[in-house]
Amino acid sequence: MLIKEPTSEMIAEWKRIFEEYHSTLTPNRKSGYEVDSYFREKYSYQLFDNAEFQQMVSLNITENDFLRSKLPKGVLPNIQSYQIGEAFVAIDLCTGEFHVESENIEEVIPIFDDLFVYRGLDEDDLKNYFLVAEYVKLSKK
Repeated sequence: MLIKEPTSEMIAEWKRIFEEYHSTLTPNRKSGYEVDSYFREKYSYQLFDNAEFQQMVSLNITENDFLRSKLPKGVLPNIQSYQIGEAFVAIDLCTGEFHVESENIEEVIPIFDDLFVYRGLDEDDLKNYFLVAEYVKLSKK
């Protein structure tokens, strides 16, 4: 999870990791239903049925070209939302996109990183040096 402004050194390292690993990776992205099921099985959560939060996450997907491209044509996001402690988690059942937020970033990072690695990467993700580098680094933890 990127939580600070990237430096030129960080970008160079992402590109180096991408060059080393991208040709060995294959698409392995899980569906939204698989990500949601994994989350519900692994974490102790409460449902967070908050329409405003769900709408914000849905808009994030539909207004971002890269994320919107993961939606089947004519389909809108189907957001499920949860609370773990002080963290709020939203998972789109259509794309597997997810959003984790909390005032405590230390609570967000492990959940985000876990879901990111579990979800995996699709063909388009495998062309993105940042996503590949983060996936490789987190997968090795």
